[in-house]
This record gives sequence, structure tokens and C-alpha cells, in this order.
Amino acid sequence: MSAPGETAAAAAGGAPPAVRGRRKRRRRSLLRQRAELMLFRLATGGLATLPRAAARRALRAAAKAVFFLIPSRRRILVANLTAAFPDKAPAEIAAIGERSLEVFASSLVDFLETARLSREELLGRVRVVGEEHLRAARARGKGVFLLSAHLGNWEVGALVAGLLGEPISPVARPLDNPLLEQELDSLRRRFGNRPIAKREAAKELLRAMSRNETVAILVDQNVLPREAVFVPFFGRPAATTPALARIHLKTGSAVVPVFTWPEGDGRYRLEFETPILAEEFGGPEVERDERVRRATARYMEVTEAAIRKDPAAWLWIHDRWKTKPPSPPSSTARAPG
Repeated sequence: MSAPGETAAAAAGGAPPAVRGRRKRRRRSLLRQRAELMLFRLATGGLATLPRAAARRALRAAAKAVFFLIPSRRRILVANLTAAFPDKAPAEIAAIGERSLEVFASSLVDFLETARLSREELLGRVRVVGEEHLRAARARGKGVFLLSAHLGNWEVGALVAGLLGEPISPVARPLDNPLLEQELDSLRRRFGNRPIAKREAAKELLRAMSRNETVAILVDQNVLPREAVFVPFFGRPAATTPALARIHLKTGSAVVPVFTWPEGDGRYRLEFETPILAEEFGGPEVERDERVRRATARYMEVTEAAIRKDPAAWLWIHDRWKTKPPSPPSSTARAPG
């Protein structure tokens, strides 16, 4: 799983809004792509020679160094945490932010290490809780969405989820460097999962639901105004993709929240929660857009509740509230008189 899913806004017809009108990124030169791949392989090879604890310390130090050199991300992290937890002192905000970077760096080391782990070794590092919720959702026969977030180790969580009964299809935004993307894709596929590229997701998600398959999707990041439904998230309106809600309501599939919590020393807890069903958001008597809004708000409510359990486990450096709600139209008409 990777960045959020503006994935399937075409579920009700039409191209995904992320495709329409978005300026194309300039393609990186092949020389730059190869250089980045070489640096990545050197770094991962170097980490592989270290004991796991030393590798985690090294990457945590590197993450803090990079973060120190990017003041815009420091400002975003502090602003996000301060707005989300207005009652916390600055020192506590700083401690949560620092821990958040450490969790992210350690999670990256642990995900890269899965290239050398057997199925049994991977399962031995992750404790699964609530698997009965996943089984119950699959038994309905309408397909399952695993709703997750950039919390803890979502990549390792996707690998383990794919070992519980049948492989899953995590929705992923491809990297800008296709050579690096091949490396990452091979890790995601190592135990049988079938990643779906976000730009190709609309039809693939509908097909997956019709085959009663399981798809993992993250919807906890900002989207562009034309793609957004604004719903509460930590007390502020957050631009959120309606894509998941549209397919959820269209297919009657179950949405199972699941989060991968760090438990220290490279170990995690993969915890499935009670399925969210389409009928919770009303029937034909409720307008479709309102049902979509209700469902999207529910996803973010569940996500916020998870983050509040361990704020340092979430990726606060993302500008989650960058897209602002449209301003209400101002009245310029002059009063008669």
C-alpha cells in the first residue's frame, strides 16, 4: 500500500479525476533513474550488512538528518500536531514528532528486510488480532476493502494480510522512478500479493469486488479540490477521496479497518476491526452524494481514532490539510435604498 487512493473515482463512470486536468510531471532522465537505483541498492546493501538494531539506528539518524534539511516538512509536522492536539505542550509535540520519524525509518528497514525473510519468519514477527473480522467480511461474498493508513508499518501489514487465506491487492501509487518502482513492486509481490497501480485502479477494483477478492487501500492523505469530499479529521475539514465510498456503496462490499502497530524490536501487531457495511449509510431514501459523504466521514473517523491511540505511529510530515474547502459565495448585491 502506498499514498492515498484517489484511485477509483471512475467507479460511477468516467476517468479518475486525478487523470483529468492534472499537469504531467517531467519524466526523469534515464541517467538520473539509474543513479537513484544505484544509490538505493548501495544503501540497502549496506543496511543488510548491519545487525537489525544497528540498521534501524542508522536509518533513524539519516531520516532525522534529511528532515533537518527540509524546513518546510518540519513546519508541516509541528503545525499538524499542534492543531490536532491543542492541549499538548510544545515539548510533548516535539517528542511525538521525533518519535514519528523514528517509527517511519524503522518501518522502512523492516520492510526492506522482508526480501530476506521466509513466510514463517515474517509471520513470526507480526501478531494478528481480529482475523475473524476479515473472515466474516470475506464470507459475505461481495469483496472486501481493507481500509488502512500511513500508520506503523502499512507495507509489512499488507504482506501479512496477504498470507491470511488468500493474497490481497494493495493499491499503490507508482514511484516517479520506474527502476525503483520495479524494486518496490517485487517486494510487494514477494508472498503472492498483486499490487494495483492507482492510475489503473477503477476497473480493477470493480473486477476484484465482483470476484470476492480483497483490496487494501489508504485514504488518509490530501487530494486536490476537484477530487475531494470534505469531512472532519482532527476537528478540521480534510479533503478526502470519495473513491472508496463510491465503490463500497456500488458493490455492497465490506470495508474492514486494519492497522499495523509497532510493538518494538521489529515486531508489529496487525489488528483488524469490525467491518463497515454499506447499509449503515442509508438506503434509496438518502441521496447518493450524502451517502458518499457519510461513508467517507466514517472512514476518517475510524482512522482518527486509530491515530489517537498512538499519535507517533502516523506520518505527520504529510500536508494533510493543504486543500481548503471552497469559500462560501459572498453577497455583493447592494441593499435597495
